[in-house]
Amino acid sequence: MKRYLYPTLLALLALTFVACAGGNGTSDETAAEGEALMKVGDRIITRESFEAEIEKIPPFQRRELETPQGKQRFLERMVEMELLYLAAMDEKMDEDPALVKEFESARRQILMRHYYRDRIQDAAQPDDATIEKYYDEHKDEFSVKARVRARWILAETKKDAAALLARVNGGEEFTALARNESKDAPTATEDGDLGWFTRDGYVRSIGVDTDFTDKVFAIELGQIAGPFEVAKKGWALARLDEREDAHMKTLADVRGEIARRLQPKVQEEFYANRIEELREKFGVEQLGESFTSASSPEELFQMAQSAKDPHERIEYYEQMVERYPDYEQADRAAFMVGFVYSEELGEDEKARAAFERFQELYPDSDLGEDARYMLDALDGKEPPFQVD
Repeated sequence: MKRYLYPTLLALLALTFVACAGGNGTSDETAAEGEALMKVGDRIITRESFEAEIEKIPPFQRRELETPQGKQRFLERMVEMELLYLAAMDEKMDEDPALVKEFESARRQILMRHYYRDRIQDAAQPDDATIEKYYDEHKDEFSVKARVRARWILAETKKDAAALLARVNGGEEFTALARNESKDAPTATEDGDLGWFTRDGYVRSIGVDTDFTDKVFAIELGQIAGPFEVAKKGWALARLDEREDAHMKTLADVRGEIARRLQPKVQEEFYANRIEELREKFGVEQLGESFTSASSPEELFQMAQSAKDPHERIEYYEQMVERYPDYEQADRAAFMVGFVYSEELGEDEKARAAFERFQELYPDSDLGEDARYMLDALDGKEPPFQVD
């Protein structure tokens, strides 16, 4: 009888193979820990390693493995993967030069991925001072308008709405009448619930209607208003169920939200600084001709302006000044080197050196006054230069 791999198991075949081959799915017999499930050669598949492999499967794909039969099939696939690994090792495939290169490539990728995750992504988090500064400067983003939650019953005519109000006053449940009598089907199925809304915000089934919201906001908590007309809808009764006054979210409430907002920029800056540190630590030298060496001054200037990374932008500006010092935009490129160092990277010493070099190369530039302004700012004599 033929045995077919379930789609989930087939998709995980490579993953399981890597895990088993790397020693994560099995262990030597003498070192086995936990309940042993299978022995393959001199290796043991334990329940712990078996369950660890299942945990790697996305929850929505685990349905096939919830039954005893599914678990047994998965265990058998782990055995098959281990057999394939042992067969490959028995034939000394790990000594194949092509595979050795592939192993090294995989090793490099794994190390780079983990270094980026552990030393950059996880390390680059906005600190408390940065989060607090953002909160203080963007408090309008965290102000919450007054809002209410209400229910309604929609009727076709004022007379119908008045009759429904009489039934409520006679003791019938407002929610039951909304469910059974309201002409607005979407809210009727939820006992007339309109959800939360602000005075000038969108209201479910109604849209933006300040006449309606003004009437609801005027209701006392737990009280009923109406009948009143709702434009293009009919006549309504409304009950106010909850009210929440306008307030400002506290820093504690939004700290996590702010951190998530700031994280991409923090990570980008942290990454750029770390790469610069690594360049200095290990040394980077251009041996061959740069791919941009044949670029015209116009192309270099355009590449600098469109580059997202500030270090890359500086490199293009510097190439332009070095190779085309007499180009009409060369003085602007020299100035921008200092500006990027100062305003984007916060590297004051490099910025000062760049502005001084600009003054030396282009003493008659119309940007000369701006360069002097920036140098004074770096010395603490003037407020930071502002760009319109």
